[in-house]
Amino acid sequence: MTDAHLIAELHATLRRRETPETVAKLVRRALPTPGAALAHLSEVIGGSIQRFFGLSSMPTTFHEPPTAEKQVAKARELAQLFLEGDLPQADDPDALDDFIDAFDALIGKARGQSNFKADRLDRAERGDLGLSRRRYAKLFRLAGRLERKAAKLRDEQAKLDLVLIGKAALASRLSLEDLGGDPATASFVAYYAARMKLRSEFTVDGQQRPFDALSADLLKICEENPDTRWWAIAHVFPRADVLARLSEAERGRLLGIWFDILQVLADRLDTVRARTAIDTETMIVKRGNDSTTWNVLAGAWNRARDHWIALVEAMGADGLLDTVMPGKVMRLMAADVAAWHRSIGQDIHPDTIVWRSLPAPWLVLKGEASCTRADIEQACARAGIDPVKSGWAAARPRTAVAAFRPTPELVHGVAVSNPYLASYLRRVGAFSGKAYKPIAELD
Repeated sequence: MTDAHLIAELHATLRRRETPETVAKLVRRALPTPGAALAHLSEVIGGSIQRFFGLSSMPTTFHEPPTAEKQVAKARELAQLFLEGDLPQADDPDALDDFIDAFDALIGKARGQSNFKADRLDRAERGDLGLSRRRYAKLFRLAGRLERKAAKLRDEQAKLDLVLIGKAALASRLSLEDLGGDPATASFVAYYAARMKLRSEFTVDGQQRPFDALSADLLKICEENPDTRWWAIAHVFPRADVLARLSEAERGRLLGIWFDILQVLADRLDTVRARTAIDTETMIVKRGNDSTTWNVLAGAWNRARDHWIALVEAMGADGLLDTVMPGKVMRLMAADVAAWHRSIGQDIHPDTIVWRSLPAPWLVLKGEASCTRADIEQACARAGIDPVKSGWAAARPRTAVAAFRPTPELVHGVAVSNPYLASYLRRVGAFSGKAYKPIAELD
């Protein structure tokens, strides 16, 4: 297989959730002479649970928003049946917008005017189109459904983009051209992104850090490679030495991308907080909280904030952080996890103490509250944590190399010995917080 095909396979993993072991197999083929990385590559590949069982119960894709295929097919059918008109295809949101405009034009409707009582054509206008009242009403209702579907599709795709950002920074936004046909670049970006996308485990000991020994080896190969695309690597790994290899214009472009993402997240966080009455003091889930959405947004915010701070520092604009520096956003914690912490003698996490004492980050970003680096440093001092090492007052250094652990089979964060048992436990509802399903209901 050619380098181009292997790079395309590595690129395809950026929007997926392949395990690091699976990506390492592609890396081994893409880098036929990986040198010092060979030992760590063999260790990672050898740890694959699929090597022992031949499968994994965990999906390798993120949930994609449902398309408007059904509504588009119906609109095309009715247009040909009643209006003798052809409509274009609609394969993506932009094409769907063009499709809706074409359909609206066929029935004399303006975009956004979907009120069934106030916006429909009168009898004479329907007559000009050759439509009976009943047929026109059917088409009018379908046009409204198409517009609502298009709006929902865009919103769901925006949510998926934020999910991917929270998991693997800007990896999913990299084009094949951004990788520049370079196997070393593609290998590091794909493997490191896979490490970032590891699922969270149900533990009080902290999650795995993505930068492991193989990541370090692959980065070393990139450093010795004249064809490395540092622009692509900076999308996922904003360490100071990586950002130093970018041009001023490239750093400024990335800074703008991350700030735009923070603005989107600020609006969404404030909306979810207000809509589901989240207790920002305890950060413990209560009935009615949309914890899933909140935690997705919190993860994306913290990732975006970290990259934004790294770029501000790389551009020598540290003075900005002395003026405005929004804090991190805490995830909501399940009550049973909080009780587990208390049972082993752990009190409130220091990060939560810092969070409580600072103004809401979204208000700071909107200019409705003030928070500076000095404010964060003082809050960290009161909580007894290092403001730099904790990532509160500086970008994470990304220098420590984590030990590799094989990716476990997980059911709601709980490690399970094999994928067959994991599939069964997932089907009966184990660890989901809901009542178990009787075996008879599964057959």
